[in-house]
Amino acid sequence: MPPGFDLAERGFCPVRWRAGQRPETFSPETPLGLVDLLLHAHRIEDVEISPPPALSGFLRILVVLTGRITGLDRMESFEDWEEAREDLLHTGRFDETAIRRYFDEFSGRFELFHTATAHPFLQDARLLEQCRNPQGDQVSSGVNKLVLNRAAGQAFVWHSHTVDADPSPVPAAEAVWSLLTWLYYGPPGRCTARQVGKTRAGDTKSGPLRGTVSYHPVGKSLFHTLVLGLPYVPWHEHDAAPWEEEPHDPLSVPPPAQGLARKLTGRFRHAVLLTPSESGDAVVDARITWAWREEHAPTEDPYVMHRVPTNGGAPISESASATRAVWRDLDALLGRTEQRRRPEVLAHLDELAVEEGAFTAIRALGFDQDRSQAKERQYFSGITPPVLEAWQARDPRRWAQLREAREAAEQTAWQLQEALSGLWQQLSKTTNGKARDRGVPWLHKAMTTYWQSAERCFWEAVHAEEASAPVRNRMIEVALRTYDDTTADLMRQPKQVKAVEEHRRGLWRGWRSEAKANGEDDG
Repeated sequence: MPPGFDLAERGFCPVRWRAGQRPETFSPETPLGLVDLLLHAHRIEDVEISPPPALSGFLRILVVLTGRITGLDRMESFEDWEEAREDLLHTGRFDETAIRRYFDEFSGRFELFHTATAHPFLQDARLLEQCRNPQGDQVSSGVNKLVLNRAAGQAFVWHSHTVDADPSPVPAAEAVWSLLTWLYYGPPGRCTARQVGKTRAGDTKSGPLRGTVSYHPVGKSLFHTLVLGLPYVPWHEHDAAPWEEEPHDPLSVPPPAQGLARKLTGRFRHAVLLTPSESGDAVVDARITWAWREEHAPTEDPYVMHRVPTNGGAPISESASATRAVWRDLDALLGRTEQRRRPEVLAHLDELAVEEGAFTAIRALGFDQDRSQAKERQYFSGITPPVLEAWQARDPRRWAQLREAREAAEQTAWQLQEALSGLWQQLSKTTNGKARDRGVPWLHKAMTTYWQSAERCFWEAVHAEEASAPVRNRMIEVALRTYDDTTADLMRQPKQVKAVEEHRRGLWRGWRSEAKANGEDDG
């Protein structure tokens, strides 16, 4: 029997220690298991996990564990929860006795492989028998299917240098991140067939976070990040995480997302089972199939932004876009727009005292995906600078600067996009508004360049102590430089110069002269 890989004790998570806080028993490169991660959370600056979707899922797992060992998930009123959270922040660390008591209670439930336990972590051991082909033979999905950036099945060979006939094993620690990515962001559609009783099916629905971006508070230590990142969810007597209960009947109706654990870890649509190598330090095969036939009841994830429909319908989770930086949503994240509902976890920080000094920034973790089919575009991450004291202090001047800078950037971006699209349509005599980037070959690169420069202007405007050049003018200057760089080759052809200049003029809309900027009459 292969040896086990118990995530409670075995090191699998790399960390970055706070300056001067690393215990002598650990080297800077030593990965930690879950117990050590929580015991030393106040000494750790952050976990160092990639890809971003895996970190998004892992933070939810850690938040559930935080709720369990602190009791913050068992508060029946928001007032009690808020008071207990502030007391915990003053304490400054997690209680060692509570940590060890919890992991002793669920000993063996954090084991990664079914060969060492009947309850592999976040997996279903029944898949070994239930994943079968029409002839009744056991089948698997393959380890290449498990890993996000590997080619598998009929995928194009240039996606990676892997083939199903000779797959490379995946180190056990890395397989954890692939497991989390599948459970939270897995695609809908065809999967390995699973037979339960008389029901045999080979399709599944999307993972609960597919195509979304999550926003997490970042504290000065992992301890602060987890405590501040724990949303208030009313206690429910039937709340349970997957590792705390027996597997459910996959043909039954999923339990409602009541309680912290069910809300964050109880809505998976995929079932996974990993096969270990003989040594137990790698994964050599995997089964990936459906977890439920019935739908989950709708619920709002506390880390996701939601758009409020104008017709009064239910809020819709905001779609992730790899081209959209976190600063463009900062005013919505801090609760200053009516059309978009900020993540619930951020609303819980409104009353946190500034003197705690625990809260520094907001981290965005997203996966740009097609929600209705197995099409992956790009995962991404971003973080705001530590400028949120203005939010906590409710500085009206800072708020005005932030709002004006974001609106100026968005309006100017629209003008740049229209100018470049119009120029392409005029020169090529084609119109393709439904295609990605409107069919304009230079649009994506140009807009990426614009947004990178616009971000610098944004933060400079937010930080500015005194009024300088109007922020709209500075954004227009960025757009003009981007437009000129994009169209430089066209200016060598006299027949095209006129078209370039005609569309360039549209970028000047919104420019404020010095007299107008000072509130004087231009006349």
